[in-house]
Amino acid sequence: MRSIVQLAALSTRLGVDVGEDKATSWISEEFARSKGIIQEHERVAPNVHGLAILPDDDNTRIPTISIRGTVTADPKHFLSALQDLDQNVSIDFGDARNAVRLLNFALMTSEPLSQMVLAFSAVEELSQNEKWSVAQRDLIQKLAISAQTSQKGTADERAEVARAIQTGLFRLSLRQGVKRLLAGLGQNHLRKEWDRLYNIRSALFHGTSRLSDTEIHQAALDTVTLCGMITLRIVCREGTRIPSIAGTHFNISIPKSDEPRE
Repeated sequence: MRSIVQLAALSTRLGVDVGEDKATSWISEEFARSKGIIQEHERVAPNVHGLAILPDDDNTRIPTISIRGTVTADPKHFLSALQDLDQNVSIDFGDARNAVRLLNFALMTSEPLSQMVLAFSAVEELSQNEKWSVAQRDLIQKLAISAQTSQKGTADERAEVARAIQTGLFRLSLRQGVKRLLAGLGQNHLRKEWDRLYNIRSALFHGTSRLSDTEIHQAALDTVTLCGMITLRIVCREGTRIPSIAGTHFNISIPKSDEPRE
């Protein structure tokens, strides 16, 4: 249920916090009975932020508060996404699980800079799964051997350089990882947009650019769209069918249930 709600929320650009299964409020049962809030045979369960499993005996009472809110988004899109996902046998985000969570958080905040940070982080984390190719690992090993057997410097200095080559080049950089990720998805055409938005993000955070509020909000909107497109394609690749409404909100083609996935 948690995964279904997360994917539906991302697909419709609403954002949802499904919780961490932790209690957010609690009341003493002894106090509740003394005030007549619960009967002698009833129990008080904590108000859990997330998923809670309770005995099905109608004797559990959960403390609640009364609030009134206003919905400004069309719920039809979200409900249609839930209906689409209900037809999935199972939901498995695979490597994209945390990316879906971060993008939901990005959609929940109204602060554009926070949206950009969370959205970029979602994709950058995914890109860290990318590895050097076999040919590249072979080149790194040869460079290390070349440094080790060089006649320049002392033996200790050569060993330090060789070790730096082997360990310092162990992981791809964030940008290299994203490039690999997009190439693996057949989305190399998105690299230009990634670089454009990332440059805006860097300039804003380092104070080298002054943009209007309208320009910043547009950059955040474009960032969430781009990162959502990438993440949804990975979710699709993992074997989960994406709600058709996601195509409207992220300008991507959604394969039908009988079509092969990427």
